[in-house]
Amino acid sequence: MYRTRLKQTQRASRGQGREQGLKQRSLIKSPYSKKAEEKREQEKGGESLRLPFSGHRSIAEAAAEASADGYARLALQGSASAVVTASNEAATLPKVLFELGKLPLREIIVVLNGCTDGSFETVQRDPRVIRLSFPMRLGHDVGRAIGAAVATGDIILFMDGDLPLPAEELAPFLLAVDRGADVALNDISPFLPPFSRQDDVTRSKSYLNLSLGRPDLKANSMTAVPHAISRRALAATGTSALVVPPKAQAIAMVHGLNVCAPHSVNVLRGNRIRSGNTGAGNPVARLIIGDHIEALGEAMKIMGARLGTTRLSRSELAKARNVP
Repeated sequence: MYRTRLKQTQRASRGQGREQGLKQRSLIKSPYSKKAEEKREQEKGGESLRLPFSGHRSIAEAAAEASADGYARLALQGSASAVVTASNEAATLPKVLFELGKLPLREIIVVLNGCTDGSFETVQRDPRVIRLSFPMRLGHDVGRAIGAAVATGDIILFMDGDLPLPAEELAPFLLAVDRGADVALNDISPFLPPFSRQDDVTRSKSYLNLSLGRPDLKANSMTAVPHAISRRALAATGTSALVVPPKAQAIAMVHGLNVCAPHSVNVLRGNRIRSGNTGAGNPVARLIIGDHIEALGEAMKIMGARLGTTRLSRSELAKARNVP
């Protein structure tokens, strides 16, 4: 059923003429550029964004081209697409699309699923926006997979329709992938409680990363938006793997792709409360934990049951432990 929907979506998308007239650039406020005033006059158009450079100066400087009076250009080497999933998000979807419109995106793919509140009508008539509408609820994960199958950009940025974020909070994920990362995750570590007070979902995310040799990623996961992936990552994982985000992340790590968490956006505070995502052992929590178990199983298929580790005897372990 899922593959059928993908094929139908791809056929529908090919029938639409894609507008590529917008340049892959926009003006971004930067405290690091000091060139002359004339340059600004030559660079008319585009939106002005204030990038959160703290802790990410190297990314910003590598991808930005200095311009006039404190501005820098967000000049992507490759093209970028955004995928937004929405189910009855008429109140927030226009705000999400407004911020995405400030970024140098080739296309913005909106996957509307199970909408009964007029979300379809709220999507502005922008030449970059591609609307895909499904009468049934697909969920964020299936919606992202469908959107990724349609996307043509070298970079794919994933967002949810119920979570408006300023464009300057999204730009670092585009910059990270454009610079060479394959998967750029949202670093939610600063917003998490100590391990003793973390829930099972958070611990399952940390355990997956630890098991695959990436303890530095902590609890950061493709289950959280915003995040971005490269075309190479999509080719390695396959579009269908995006239906189970931790599985796609595990495949990317097992294949040695560049997975990083370049920027922190507090999406926990603005996460929409629903009947299925509150309380211990709620359906959403059980689903996410199951996804991480499936991700570990996929990694074991590729690397073996011990995930590439060797088994030492007790005597060998004792010798290694006692080495000065």
